[in-house]
Amino acid sequence: MRLPGAVVLVTIMSCTPALTVERGSAPMDLYRAGNYEAAVAAGEADGSGASLAVASRAVLADASLRDGPCMTCLQRAEALARRSIALDTQHPEPYVYLATALGYEARIVGSLRARFARYPEQAKEAIDRALAIAPNDSWSLAAAGTWHIEIVRNGGSLLARALFGARAEAGEDYLRRAVAAEPENLVIRFQRALLLSRDLEVNRERVTADLAVATMTEPRTAYERALKARAARLLDLIHANRREEYMALANRYQGYAS
Repeated sequence: MRLPGAVVLVTIMSCTPALTVERGSAPMDLYRAGNYEAAVAAGEADGSGASLAVASRAVLADASLRDGPCMTCLQRAEALARRSIALDTQHPEPYVYLATALGYEARIVGSLRARFARYPEQAKEAIDRALAIAPNDSWSLAAAGTWHIEIVRNGGSLLARALFGARAEAGEDYLRRAVAAEPENLVIRFQRALLLSRDLEVNRERVTADLAVATMTEPRTAYERALKARAARLLDLIHANRREEYMALANRYQGYAS
């Protein structure tokens, strides 16, 4: 049984929610511009829970845009998210970032080590906390959907349900609710397309639709601009019927080693 951590996000992994920080805050402005290391430095210098969450988000964005997995990056993002939570337990964002970091870490260390380290359980606890704080938050819903689908697809439906209570239909419902909550969210659309790509023959129409929306959505940050370009690249491969290349790229975008 190959047990990932919960979230890509991209994936949302890669999921990167809009944080409860002031629009003029230095960490957030730096994050939006794609100056990720500077955003981390500014977040740590400020030291508040919200600013540390932005710092975690910046590290995750940088890690997800690299050519290969970066364990030290993910551990750094995890540590920043935990520091944020220690200071502020009233916002969902750092819980989503924590789950995202754990998910990517699990993919690097492998199923056995991830299981012993309780990555799936820790990620689920973080997501549950995010949903308890903000039940209708699109990012928290997307994280929950990703967790269910990843656990089921990597462990099988029976074992996933018995060990973790994960169900594919629950995952798809969470993702549907996430998109409904924020239909033009580029990151969530891209994330759902990657998840559905695991069964590309069955989900080709839905994957194509989500990627198309992502390519037509105006990005708000440097990170979203990068994901928009990735969506366009994947869409071109689908239209060209280059399935092998498409799947290799989709897997890389989800944090799997080549």
